[in-house]
Amino acid sequence: MYTGYHLANLLEKQHQQRGTLNLFKKGTFTLQWRSKVGSYPHPDVETMVSAGEPCGAWYVTHGRPEDKRQLDENLDKMPELPLNGYIPGSSIRGIVRAWAMERPSIRQQMLDLLGYQKGNLIQEGKIEFLDAWPETPSKLVLDIVNPQQDFQIYHDKQGKPISIYTLGDGEDTIPVTVAIRGIPGKASPEDVQTVWEWVQQALSIHGVGSRTSAGYGQIKAPSGFKVPPQLRQVEKDSSSKTFDFILYSQGCAGADQGKQDFRPSHWRGWLRSWVLRFLLGVMSKENAHKTLWELMGTIEPHTHKGCIKIRMIPKLDNWGDRSMNEPYFYVWEGKLQVTAPKEILDKIILPIIQFAVSTGGVGRGWRRPLHIFHYRNNNRAATRGSHLIMKLPYRNSEGTLQTKPFSLRPNPETWNTTYEKWLASVQACWGDRINMNANQGLKAEVFSPRTCAVYAVPGPEANPIDENDFEWLETNARETRGEGMHLIYEQTPPRNYKLNPEIGGSAANAENSHCSWASIKRINIRSQEIEVDCQEIVCLFMGGKSPQENHIRSHFLKDLNTIEGKVHLFGVSP
Repeated sequence: MYTGYHLANLLEKQHQQRGTLNLFKKGTFTLQWRSKVGSYPHPDVETMVSAGEPCGAWYVTHGRPEDKRQLDENLDKMPELPLNGYIPGSSIRGIVRAWAMERPSIRQQMLDLLGYQKGNLIQEGKIEFLDAWPETPSKLVLDIVNPQQDFQIYHDKQGKPISIYTLGDGEDTIPVTVAIRGIPGKASPEDVQTVWEWVQQALSIHGVGSRTSAGYGQIKAPSGFKVPPQLRQVEKDSSSKTFDFILYSQGCAGADQGKQDFRPSHWRGWLRSWVLRFLLGVMSKENAHKTLWELMGTIEPHTHKGCIKIRMIPKLDNWGDRSMNEPYFYVWEGKLQVTAPKEILDKIILPIIQFAVSTGGVGRGWRRPLHIFHYRNNNRAATRGSHLIMKLPYRNSEGTLQTKPFSLRPNPETWNTTYEKWLASVQACWGDRINMNANQGLKAEVFSPRTCAVYAVPGPEANPIDENDFEWLETNARETRGEGMHLIYEQTPPRNYKLNPEIGGSAANAENSHCSWASIKRINIRSQEIEVDCQEIVCLFMGGKSPQENHIRSHFLKDLNTIEGKVHLFGVSP
């Protein structure tokens, strides 16, 4: 480990003594978030993968889960590996090659400098890439992959988390020394400088390791680096939107359920699930999945690279702070960046994000507003749910940077107009895949005017939390909930919505747990119907049931419609 880290410094001194320092470049890059390096320290599963390469399916070829990926056993016996992580030089070279291949203006120059193989012809490169070692020895630590699509969308059995290992623990950044050198007699100082600029931009854009589109492996170039004007090409005509977010949560976790850990993959799963809900509303299940793969990527049944990428940038001085009073909740604040081809981002993805932010939170407990819950057996209080605030920065007419909420106002015209514009954009992109009635009877969460219902209902009377000092302002459990949550919790036979798997949810039954068919979001907007400062947005997925059927979800819809001061915003009604 120590030899690896010092090698770059020793080689730099050697070049200086030989008078060839202009053929050597090095700098300190910063790994800002975990880099996925493998599944398990075993020869039949990867232990280090290069950026941009698929790292295999979740299951072995015979369809059985890999025993080596069982989370509980690995967390107990091997939460970290007895290995110090590093970034192979071959990975850095591969990232630069992949980045340059997307730029026709420099593609041939890259092949000349980095070399290539074409059939039996091998052209040697002129630049050597050194392994990049952390400045401080960093063990590979346990992380988690938790596929949720079948559970969250189709209400199938809850899957089991799968172990992976990463360089970085998700808390501290890791400085690494990246270095290249030109081969004397082959490379000129200009060649080395050119490739060094490529290295800085390629690592900054693509990151390193696997799962980079999910926010893993983010790399920050050395301070002071500026992209040369001729290289400021938009990534595949892509565009980015960066949101400010604050999440007040009952708690989120990674591999260790007892440790709070909010992660980019929470965002990735959130966005992927909402994209699928929308696509199922306008396409057959087969075409919806095909389109989802094109947008978000997949590794099963065949590997397909998506075109959407997310990054999370934590505000470290306010990350995972615990509330001032009990029952505790946690606060996560930072920025979320979403990158995609401009037309896809502006007309397809951003409207979906706007609906998602308006109907729920993200991470654990996202289907419920942040509220206080009492256990029946001992009346102990606990925090449940989440409260997500997303804002989009903009400059006003005077050029001052400000932010505005990125959510839908509780107005039916706004909801329906936004959806119709989204639908027109989907029809323009995938007209041959459109089938508006394909999934009306599908037992799944399908977001469309024919398969779900969205209502605004009054309450609670005021915001129950202090968003500045992170504490409960109201500790009476009933007063932390509005009329939507009251309807869920009300135990009036034969309804008993909360304990009924066909409408309520239960996360406490392990493999028999089930999602709620209703998502409820608190908004701190005064009701126009009743004198309260807050409202709840209730999104009910009908799951293939008609509003007129004798079914628990149909009954819930009718009860929802009878709440005094309710406003029907979108979708079906009784």
